Amino acid sequence: MAKQGKAAIAVCSTAFLTLGRAQARALGNGALPIAVIPHPFGGRKREEVRKIAEQCVEDIAKLLSGAA
Repeated sequence: MAKQGKAAIAVCSTAFLTLGRAQARALGNGALPIAVIPHPFGGRKREEVRKIAEQCVEDIAKLLSGAA
C-alpha cells in the first residue's frame, strides 16, 4: 500500500521485529513504520490484551502522523 502512496504500517511482536524490518527492506520499503507489541502475545488475559491494544493504537497514530 505504501508503494501506492497510501498510508501503511505494520504491527509486529518484539520477537519478529528484526525479521519484519528485513522483510520491509527486501520489499523495497525500508522506511515502513512498525508498531511493536510484546511477545508472546498468545495466552494473555483479556485485560492485558486490551492494555497492549490501547498502547498499540497510540503508537500507530504517532507513527502515521510522523510524531514517532
